[in-house]
Amino acid sequence: MAYVEVLCLLFFTAFIFHLIKRPRLGLNEPPLVPYRYPIIGHTYCLLNDSENFLKECKEKYGEPFSLYVFGCVRTFTGVDSTHEVLRNSDVFDFNEGINKTFPIADVFRKFTDCTVAHFARVVHEQISGKLNVYTPRMQKELVSGIEKFIGDCKEPKVIRNIQEMLSLIIAKPVANVILGEEGAKFEDMLVSFTIAERELDWMRFAPEFLLYIHPKLYKFVAILPLLFGWNPITQHRDLFIQRRKPIIEERIRKRKELGEKYIQKDDLLDFFIGESGADAIDDKLLNHLFGVLYSVVFASISTTSRSLSFALPELWNELYEEQLKIHNESNGYLSTEDVNKKMINLDCFLKESFRHSSDIAALPHVVIGDSYTFRRDVYLYMEDTAFNNKFFGETPNDFQPKRHITSYSNGKTVHSPATKVDRSFITFGGGKHACPGRFFAVNEIKMCLHKLILNYNIRTESGKIVPPIKMSYFKIPPMGGLVFENRN
Repeated sequence: MAYVEVLCLLFFTAFIFHLIKRPRLGLNEPPLVPYRYPIIGHTYCLLNDSENFLKECKEKYGEPFSLYVFGCVRTFTGVDSTHEVLRNSDVFDFNEGINKTFPIADVFRKFTDCTVAHFARVVHEQISGKLNVYTPRMQKELVSGIEKFIGDCKEPKVIRNIQEMLSLIIAKPVANVILGEEGAKFEDMLVSFTIAERELDWMRFAPEFLLYIHPKLYKFVAILPLLFGWNPITQHRDLFIQRRKPIIEERIRKRKELGEKYIQKDDLLDFFIGESGADAIDDKLLNHLFGVLYSVVFASISTTSRSLSFALPELWNELYEEQLKIHNESNGYLSTEDVNKKMINLDCFLKESFRHSSDIAALPHVVIGDSYTFRRDVYLYMEDTAFNNKFFGETPNDFQPKRHITSYSNGKTVHSPATKVDRSFITFGGGKHACPGRFFAVNEIKMCLHKLILNYNIRTESGKIVPPIKMSYFKIPPMGGLVFENRN
């Protein structure tokens, strides 16, 4: 069948589907913004200029409002209705929403049946709850990674693929926390971490025109390799077993030998071994350990390297003095207190960077409760919160790191930390399901920036701030090169 005939068949199928499932809204539902073309609906407007289009819809129709996108209705919240979605997780399900557009759960289901709720508890207790333990180890690995992948830069060095380089640096402390201190010594494991993260990220870019026909068809194509037995992370399982199986066997042996006297090691691998209760090693246990650990790998490296990629081009000159003072006071060895309580300017800079790098709309939720009459996907119009003059005055679009610091007449200053979620800051979600790993992630980012600021003068290759790339309502870190030059 010729290419044109295939396109005609797909278009005809989509048109019939549109007639069968044309949106019919009941009373008390968010208004559906009028559209001119069947099937297409508002798709082109969102792909071409979602930033201005969503702003116009909000101004004209209020919030929330609905759009006809890719053959289905999507509801978008605004600054006031977003909080209602985040605090009612029993009605608006984020996990189901994200899995419809990015089926990461399907990838790992082959290896483990660990639930999202359990993951959240483990991350909160075993990672964010142990920052005092992990801070010196993270610092050591970050310094090692920076020396290896950036170098001394006595001659200016241009790095163009910033996010890939940052992924390699971040992989070292992640390996330390997940696999133990010996885990970061295997270079092939570090490369595996970064490649696995990249391969999983690619799954979100299935051909979106399939959503014209039905969202399930889009998801089917996204996970098609899985149906034919090819999983993008299977090869990484083999390496994981090769490197970690002897260590797992030894830890199980010691647990059996020492019983209640066994002291759990400070890494996720040992936690999950203990939680499994296994007294012998088998494929089921190895698959489970691989699945849960690489789920954490993907979440931690992807988000952290993205945040750093946005922050580096915007680095603020005044940050150097603060970091140098902290460096001298700590003799170069940061404590958790140094990172949490002393890096006020850096923390505020980072929060402002988070605000400016927020996607235009993201964090899809699916309505699952009976309290609402509409049954569809709900996207948070994040930019309406991030740049709202209700929270940020008359200059919400300006990059002002000090806007998160409040000074009083008695000389006291108070700042709003980057880990704090509230109505004005939803980078980490909100409600009881706010990102449990944000405390660890923010500490890790601040330590990495601390070392980079002390070591290098960093500027964009063009001398200008390169804007992020916008794809529909997502933002991708700018692609311009960064110049690193030894500060000393």
